[in-house]
Amino acid sequence: MGPEAPGDVWGVEASGLRVGLQPPIVGGGVWLPHAVLGGMLSPMSSLRPALGELMLAFLGLLIGVATMLVLGGLGVIPSGEAARWFGFVSGPAITAIAAVFYRFSTRRMDERADPAERRELEERLQLRRAGVVAALLAIASGLAIALGGSVVLGWAMEMLGVPVQEQIGIQRIVEAARRGEATFEFALLAVSAVLLAPVAEEWLFRGQLFRRMRAVGNRPIAYVLSALAFAAIHHNPAGFVIYLWLGLVFAYAYERSGRLWVPIAVHMGNNAVALFGLLYST
Repeated sequence: MGPEAPGDVWGVEASGLRVGLQPPIVGGGVWLPHAVLGGMLSPMSSLRPALGELMLAFLGLLIGVATMLVLGGLGVIPSGEAARWFGFVSGPAITAIAAVFYRFSTRRMDERADPAERRELEERLQLRRAGVVAALLAIASGLAIALGGSVVLGWAMEMLGVPVQEQIGIQRIVEAARRGEATFEFALLAVSAVLLAPVAEEWLFRGQLFRRMRAVGNRPIAYVLSALAFAAIHHNPAGFVIYLWLGLVFAYAYERSGRLWVPIAVHMGNNAVALFGLLYST
């Protein structure tokens, strides 16, 4: 799996741009009460419920894909030339559907849990909310770490002979935009990459998946698994390491601030810088 055409149902053009050393644009809830023991959990007892959360999140993504396919079959989604621009919004739409499904499913399961266990889970789900000034500092530091780490990793991969490459479809649109062509497609790409993808992806991967994995398992597992899932959905093996890095940074920004708009802002800033660099790189 690794679609490149702008009309692909995943719409990955909106969430993964990478050329040279430019940073990339990065565009389930099974709670097992017996695993919530308080204190330090064993690795295996932490991993099992976290994997359950991961499976539910990916089930939500599959439901999102199926929804797009059904809508396409019914003629609701445009076809032909119009499908080229719709591909830019289908990716965020699929992620948003997955987030809604995940939230609904976990809420229903939590409601059936023992009241005492449910209260304990709710306490573990809470993150300490930073003040506005601290949150703004978290955005600045998170963006610097995201961009700096992406550049270093990109350089290292080039030194190893495996440079990060962008999808051909994205490269063609950007090259056409440089010539003054495909301005409408490029504008849609920019809106999706800088606005839609960050909101949808942070809502699912940090606001829900990371937070619940952290509650039912432990912090290291939550960081690693949520970042791996985030990297996997971009279908860009050449940029997997950088997507993994960004997933870790976004999760750190969320945990540090306790406010979802902080990783969203960092994500948006990263994508904006990457898109600008891709457009004006030589």
